[in-house]
Amino acid sequence: MFGLARVLRLVFDPAALRTAFDLFEFVSAPANLVYTNRGLKTPKNLKRFSSVRMQLVASVFLWISPALILIFILNQKWFRDYAPDWMKEYALSVPWESFIVGMLALVAAWYGGEHFILRQVRALSRAVSRISGGDLQARTGMPQVESELGQLAEKFDEMAEALQQRAKERDYAERKLRDHAHQQTIVAALGQCALVIQDLETLYTQGAIMSAQMLAIEYSALFERLPDGRLLMLAGTGWKTGTIGQTFAFDEKESQAGFSAITGEVTVVDDIALQSQFKLPPVLAAHGVVGGITAAIPTRGLPFGVLAVFTTQKRVFTPDEVQFLLSAANTIGMAAERRRAEAGMQKLASFVKENPNPALEISANGSITYLNGAAEKLAQSVGRAHPREILPPDISEIAAGCLQLGTGRSNLETKIGDRTISWSFHPVLSSNIVHCYGEDITTRLNLEEQLLQSQKMESIGQLAAGVAHDFNNMLTIIQGHTSKLLMDPSLTTPVQDATLAVYGAAERAAGLTRQLLMFSRKNIMQPKPLNLHQVVDHLNKMLGRLLGETIALKLECPQEPPAVYADAGMIDQILMNLAVNAHDAMPNGGTLTIGVDECWIGPEYLEHHPEARIGQFVRLQMTDTGCGMPAKVRARIFEPFFTTKEPGKGTGLGLATVFGIVKQHAGWIEVTSEVGKGTTFTIFFPACDEMPEPKFETSFLTAPAATRGSETVLVVEDELVLREMARDFLKDCGYKILEASSGREALQVWGKHRSEIDLLLTDMKMPEGISGMELAEKMIAEQPKLRVIFTSGYSDDIVSAEILARNNAIFLPKPYSYADITRMVRQSLNYKDGDGDKAD
Repeated sequence: MFGLARVLRLVFDPAALRTAFDLFEFVSAPANLVYTNRGLKTPKNLKRFSSVRMQLVASVFLWISPALILIFILNQKWFRDYAPDWMKEYALSVPWESFIVGMLALVAAWYGGEHFILRQVRALSRAVSRISGGDLQARTGMPQVESELGQLAEKFDEMAEALQQRAKERDYAERKLRDHAHQQTIVAALGQCALVIQDLETLYTQGAIMSAQMLAIEYSALFERLPDGRLLMLAGTGWKTGTIGQTFAFDEKESQAGFSAITGEVTVVDDIALQSQFKLPPVLAAHGVVGGITAAIPTRGLPFGVLAVFTTQKRVFTPDEVQFLLSAANTIGMAAERRRAEAGMQKLASFVKENPNPALEISANGSITYLNGAAEKLAQSVGRAHPREILPPDISEIAAGCLQLGTGRSNLETKIGDRTISWSFHPVLSSNIVHCYGEDITTRLNLEEQLLQSQKMESIGQLAAGVAHDFNNMLTIIQGHTSKLLMDPSLTTPVQDATLAVYGAAERAAGLTRQLLMFSRKNIMQPKPLNLHQVVDHLNKMLGRLLGETIALKLECPQEPPAVYADAGMIDQILMNLAVNAHDAMPNGGTLTIGVDECWIGPEYLEHHPEARIGQFVRLQMTDTGCGMPAKVRARIFEPFFTTKEPGKGTGLGLATVFGIVKQHAGWIEVTSEVGKGTTFTIFFPACDEMPEPKFETSFLTAPAATRGSETVLVVEDELVLREMARDFLKDCGYKILEASSGREALQVWGKHRSEIDLLLTDMKMPEGISGMELAEKMIAEQPKLRVIFTSGYSDDIVSAEILARNNAIFLPKPYSYADITRMVRQSLNYKDGDGDKAD
């Protein structure tokens, strides 16, 4: 009985039970401490009598229940009353109760520990071992039960899941960091490539290849934007053969690449079918593209082009991938811009280095820090050892002033011998230097001087022509009336002598007028093909008599020259005037050499002779061994009325006349002269293909007696006094006269008297827009047999034999006499009737 009581006390002792239960609480408590701050679920509070404790208590009670029953039986009265004595004695003498209860308690403890604790602890141990081995997918596999170990297993599984999630996040972060580092490496490699490689094609190819490899994508392309907006594929990967190198007209609004090329923006399309902004170009559709990224390659102004990647799979592009492609495009853009800048700098450097004009760089103190080859050549050409010797002497002050004021200086000239150099200085404030540019303007100044001289001569010629025109009209009136008076037999001798004096003075004045008109190139020309050699040879005897016995005349013509289209009388005038000029330059005798030859004028000749022209020319050269001329005199020799002779011994129109005749023949004249060594006049006439006349002939108009007539003559002259004089002269010979003061008025008269008019006598230059030539052509078109006489002393028109023949015309130059006009009218009308010869 006492043993049973001890067992019961042991089993039901609250302190013992509390000690056993505290052991399990200690095992489960660390789970709260370890995982509370791991982001796991908050563990449930363990009950004071948890399921593990109850299981252990239940197993103990289950196993000791037979012992308890036995003890209960032994303690019953009926057992003591009815049980055999040996049984009573044995049961009462052996402490069976304690033994059985102890054994059953041990068995219960072993079974409960094995079944309820050790099996779950082994599962936890296996899971821990797998996790420690790196298998973060390990789990306990225990069912979720409301027990200490169940909760411990649940928390352990949550911890393992958290560790696995953390590992995944770490792996993702590491992969992202690795990709970012790889992207930075590729961008850096492209930048290094841009710095090292001079061939941009290699950079473009590497940029396309690296972009495709980095993004693990099927297609990449680098396009260049052409001026017309099309895109040229310079490089790429994955494309069909022949695609790279083609030009594509991508729409600026409906295609990714075209949109980026014009706007400079980045476009991202994950799936072309899920958006409506862009359409797929044919070349991309042929390759099965469904999405991609396009990034503009930025440069100054419009983008250089587009860097693009495309995929055939639906793909969501990350911001890092977009940023990588943008960085690669920026790197390529900077390289392209740098190449452009380098090319521009090379052009500028080459421009300065190869510039034919001197270019120098000058520091603030005036020292030369750079100079090109042209500066050295210019210095050497003027006999200086260094370009500093040809700079302005105050170069230090000029450089300092330019830098201080921030403004340049131009047109500073230095004269070295007969050469003139113009300098300009431009400060570069950022570098504290001055750029200096030089130019040898000697040739330009000479050409400008020649041009000014030519313009001055042209102006003087215009003035002379205007004076000569009006003077010619007045001389025509004087000569006309005096010639008519001289034909009057009733004149007394004193009156006749006075009239002859007036007529002679008018003749000399007319000669002076002809010279003025020749100078101004307004004299009437009657050109034809001429052989200059024959012209010179024909005048040989006359020139010899003009020069005298002290001057030798030498003719040089190495071969027969081509013909020139010229007026024979004017060529004679040139030869005579130049011969007279040579005679005056050789008072003590000498030699005059006249040469005629053929020459070709090329472009290099024009650089120093602005009046020259390219082509085939006949050159007439007259060289004397006279006193020569200084430069100041040579500059004015062609001015009318300029002479170095004593008063009364020269008109100053000889060389001016030569100048005018040469210009009128579309040629030019050059003069070289040196005091004490003589003078050379070189005249160039354009060569022509026509053959000259076989013989040189000179015809003179004689003045036969006036012939009367009764025909009708239309006189057209804008000068009233001249018109009235012609009318009176012709009326005096019996002709019927119709008058008009202009071409328009003449057409009105023609319209009324067309059938009556037999001859048209018209001035060539008239007001109201219709010239004498145009008037004659209109009338002859209506009446082909109409005869015409052109009269003029001043005209821009060339009166050639062909023009006269085409208009049934002859020419009457002003001033003319009474005999001239009456003879010409009769001769022209006789030719119409078939009774006379055609006048030349």
